[in-house]
Amino acid sequence: MKKFFFLAALLPLLSFAQERIMVIADPHVLPQSIIDQEANFDEYMQTQRKMLDLSEPIWHALLDTALKHKPDLVLIPGDLTRDGETAAHDTVSNGIARLQAAGIRTLVIPGNHDLPGNNWEALYPGTFENAETDADSHSFAVEPIKGLTVIGIDGSDGKASIGKLSSATQAWIMAQADAAVAKGNMIIAMTHWQILEHFDGQATLESSCRFNNADELRDQLMHHGVHLVLTGHFHVNGITTFRDTTGLTNDSLVEITTGSPITYPCPYRWLTISSDRKRVAVETEYIQSLKDIADLNAYSRDWMYEHTQNMVPGLATRAWSKVFAKWDEKIVPMLEQVHLEAYADMLKGFLPQDEETQIALAQTYLAKPASNLYLFHSEANENEHPQEGKAFADAVYAGIEGMMDDIFGTDWMGKALKGIFLPFALAAVEEPVQSMVEDKTLRNTPHADVTDDLHPILYINDAERTGFESLKDEASRAIKFILNGQLFIRKGDRLYTPQGQQIAQ
Repeated sequence: MKKFFFLAALLPLLSFAQERIMVIADPHVLPQSIIDQEANFDEYMQTQRKMLDLSEPIWHALLDTALKHKPDLVLIPGDLTRDGETAAHDTVSNGIARLQAAGIRTLVIPGNHDLPGNNWEALYPGTFENAETDADSHSFAVEPIKGLTVIGIDGSDGKASIGKLSSATQAWIMAQADAAVAKGNMIIAMTHWQILEHFDGQATLESSCRFNNADELRDQLMHHGVHLVLTGHFHVNGITTFRDTTGLTNDSLVEITTGSPITYPCPYRWLTISSDRKRVAVETEYIQSLKDIADLNAYSRDWMYEHTQNMVPGLATRAWSKVFAKWDEKIVPMLEQVHLEAYADMLKGFLPQDEETQIALAQTYLAKPASNLYLFHSEANENEHPQEGKAFADAVYAGIEGMMDDIFGTDWMGKALKGIFLPFALAAVEEPVQSMVEDKTLRNTPHADVTDDLHPILYINDAERTGFESLKDEASRAIKFILNGQLFIRKGDRLYTPQGQQIAQ
């Protein structure tokens, strides 16, 4: 009789298997046949941080990896091609056909660089096999694995626009989520655009990364039982957890953003779904070499360092806009209170107004510090390297100060003006910089979050386990968890900070 009850208790766990999913984001495939036809391709590549010239061999390396390890499912959240070229889509589609022929189902969703037109279903038929589809977009819902529903959210709005859903499509997505919950399924939503911020201030510096109604979409997904989202678009590995801290729902949304394999450090991911469909183990791996490049990690790092400086002009103009916004928000009201508002425009006029000067100053003082910080951010889990993070942040702040000295000079008047403007310039960059180096989102709020970006075990809306374990700590039975927005490590009966300092209890 005891054996009977023991087996009966095991039945729910035995009903599903433990499956492995491969995630590839933003492969941006550009076939060599197109490269050979572009007369100015070398000049074009000097403006790119993406290693588009290597995208086809990297794509084939990813296919070979999938064929070797035979995952139960491959998910690709958008930007399959450079810019929607027919030959590029054909190359991707042919590769996916190889996976399908080997019994590896593959699901894809458009990104902003894909132009799906009316032939998306024809190019990627495996995605829509036995799937529910939205009449107004390329969104879909399908159960490719027993007990797991994948909802593909097409934020391209059918014409490669920026992170936008029609109200009808959004309602359709929530109805599909409700149907999956009614079946008792775990849900993975997959979309190109991000829903959560992965560093504070991202919406200002990279406004195109998130859905235009990201917060509303976040809350609706949680309300309808979606607690795990896979995204791409930003080309950097990041995992962020948003928790409802009101105490009313205990809801959470975990967003796993996977970096592009054609930008440093050339990542892809494995997700292992537990048999009870409550836990996801994440492993992050990298394409290590290609036929003609023995050390792709070093090669891609050098490429990234050189070519991220091409991002400086755009970042500079957005940062300066933020400085001016801070000035209008803080200084003008202060001057109005003491009846000196007439001097507001005069003082503001000391700052460089034209984009050419703004960009030149940023390239002189911030290009190298910004590139180093971006590389550091691309490696993820920045909080595990606090000394390096502080050095990179300090270099950015020193660059800001050097820029102010250049603008105002170092005489007594220049120092006085610098004393007025420097705090606002620093405030414009401090939020994203500190968020990056601390690897913490929503800093100084009840929603503050630090989540292992590379190798966590995530508990998806499990009321009993609101934290996460780290695979790399599993052997020593160290458990990472979050309490009041702060990350701690428990080992035995002792508590530690992420830097290994024991906390008195």
